[in-house]
Amino acid sequence: MKPIKYWNPNGFEITTYKNSLKQRANQTYTISGGDDSGLCTYTYNELGFRGDSIYKEGFKVMVLGCSITEGVGVNDNETWPAQFCSHIENGVNFNFGTAGRSNDFICRCLMSYYDLIKPDLVLIMYTFPHRREVYTENNEIESYIPSKNWGNILETNERYAIQNSLDILQNDNSDFINWYKNHILIKLFLESKKCNWLWDGKNLKTEYTEFNRFSVFDKFKIDIAVDNLHPGPKHHKEYGRMLYEYISIKFPNYVNQPVKNKLI
Repeated sequence: MKPIKYWNPNGFEITTYKNSLKQRANQTYTISGGDDSGLCTYTYNELGFRGDSIYKEGFKVMVLGCSITEGVGVNDNETWPAQFCSHIENGVNFNFGTAGRSNDFICRCLMSYYDLIKPDLVLIMYTFPHRREVYTENNEIESYIPSKNWGNILETNERYAIQNSLDILQNDNSDFINWYKNHILIKLFLESKKCNWLWDGKNLKTEYTEFNRFSVFDKFKIDIAVDNLHPGPKHHKEYGRMLYEYISIKFPNYVNQPVKNKLI
């Protein structure tokens, strides 16, 4: 057993079954996640994530989340992390958002890549708490969404049995506690690094809050992406703008530059 296999930059994977980071590294595609329209460009950096090259210098913003953060259904420059960074002089967009992934993934991804990226600011959009990561007896890792025939976990008999077992055990309280454990780990980790960070909990369905929780566009979408499911480019643009202005007003030391526009 190698307990830290997937907890460092060299061994990190989003899945061990298919669609690996190595396959995506330095590649450009016209499909991603549920978007098979061929209308968008998805460019992945040296690590296999969407966003700027890890060698780009400037004000580094590390962003973590699921498909909304990755920007499924919109072009590279239309994602909310890219739009947010466009308001920052020399802003560098390190977008670690990955479609279908969990808060387990967000925590693991942050801790694995933080020291490599050395970000100036971390932004986290937590995903739905019922999603999990599953480690198999063969030392493999898979993403899991309960009661949904999604992804890699259903494509072998072993994974199908895992899905059924997890569906039985799943409940809302357990899911929320699992998110909270990840959140506390993230909080303590980033505090130990003395790193500025904020988090969006719109997918959590909880009133739990902290001074650095931000919340914009909680309950609606301005427009729809080409996959007819995710937020569209106008929504991403407005989200990025409002988030930048919110930080500039509430936490001006986080970006250390004047507000370009007044928050509406």
